[in-house]
Amino acid sequence: MRTFTPATLPVLSPTTPVVWRGRVWNGQDEAPVADGAVLTRGGRIEAVGPAAHLSALEDAVTVQTTGTILPGLIDLHVHARPAYLPWFVAAGVTTVRDACNSLETVDALLAHPGPGPRVLPSGPMLDGPDAFFRHFGSGAVHEPGDGQERSAAALIVRTPAQAERAVAFLADQGVTHLKLYEALAPEVYSAAMRAAARLHLPVMTDLGMLTTRGRAAQVDARQALALGVRSVEHASGFALAAERAGFDPTLDLPTEVLDELAALTVTAGAALVPTLSVFAPLTTNTRPDGRDLPLAGQGGPLRESLEAQWQVVHAGTRPIRSLAQADARLAAQLAVRIAQLGGRVGAGTDTPAGAFTLPGGGLHAELERLVQAGLTPAQALRAATSTAADLLGRADLGRVQPGAVADLLVVAGDPTTDIRATRTIQLVVQGGHLLTPGTLHAALEA
Repeated sequence: MRTFTPATLPVLSPTTPVVWRGRVWNGQDEAPVADGAVLTRGGRIEAVGPAAHLSALEDAVTVQTTGTILPGLIDLHVHARPAYLPWFVAAGVTTVRDACNSLETVDALLAHPGPGPRVLPSGPMLDGPDAFFRHFGSGAVHEPGDGQERSAAALIVRTPAQAERAVAFLADQGVTHLKLYEALAPEVYSAAMRAAARLHLPVMTDLGMLTTRGRAAQVDARQALALGVRSVEHASGFALAAERAGFDPTLDLPTEVLDELAALTVTAGAALVPTLSVFAPLTTNTRPDGRDLPLAGQGGPLRESLEAQWQVVHAGTRPIRSLAQADARLAAQLAVRIAQLGGRVGAGTDTPAGAFTLPGGGLHAELERLVQAGLTPAQALRAATSTAADLLGRADLGRVQPGAVADLLVVAGDPTTDIRATRTIQLVVQGGHLLTPGTLHAALEA
């Protein structure tokens, strides 16, 4: 039996049995096992338990760590591009749920040859005639049947029949879920939901916030939950629901209103993906300090392009700082109440659409913001592991347990007591493949 440390570990074949020793957090419990071990073989986790029970495997390589072994992280709300993909895995994010992309871009993401996360695509969102994406040029939006659906970031549906055809089209393209956006008419939204249910496609929805066009949306969170959405992104649609109930969402909502909205979410079996990192930079004229995030110092043309985009977004939203503060407050309050009720809160970043949300690294900032809002470190970690996997319908992800995919993240310290410990990454394993620092650095440079 050969024993290595993360610093001395050679490149290993995924078929090599490896015993990873150290503090083990399984993605579900409140606390880790202090002296645990994980056996991986053939891209799967074969066994988990006390180190003494797994250390005598003669055919295995042993890796002795001084940190915590936890599941690879899941970002539930991203807008990926092929060039961003290595950034995610370098930050320990091994799976992402894409929240809107043209089918052409989805093809490029799935065909990406280098290191990258597992991508679960939605394809283009469904939106109404007044789609915000029209601001991105005529090529960004198309209607089902116009022959250019694969290049569309948003498919415009005006009638229930169009919605049903659009859902069927996207299902045929192999998307794993749908995204419904803020300008859909109620009857069209309902038709899309019914079609998605027949095809067993879960639905994520963005109904608009105070900082966007939430008050102009036609469907609010209460209605979307009643129709069976799987997750509500950005805590969108809740401000509109409160306003329709006679309350001013720019002010602190009464406790009973917040409790009712949280209870509705839990009863519906839906998840809240609050994306606190979207609002936080917009609440102040000072950019957030992310200097210790994974890849915070990564330069190059891609980073320069993202920085230019973020600076424009941040400067352009200066007049709506107070609305961002209201959105941030509502999202945080709902997240805490839903978690307290035993409901599902998922971790998503909206990277890189949100200002200063690094691909990959931004998820670590989101975890800290969830804890600052009032979740425990374990609840925040579950939001990016087992809870996120449940939301994806993937019981084989987000957990360190026998039969699960061998996606592992090894970090210094114990993130169940200090959530910032996730930022000091020692090793990343995806599907049993060890992603060495050299491999990741080469992919980032390319």
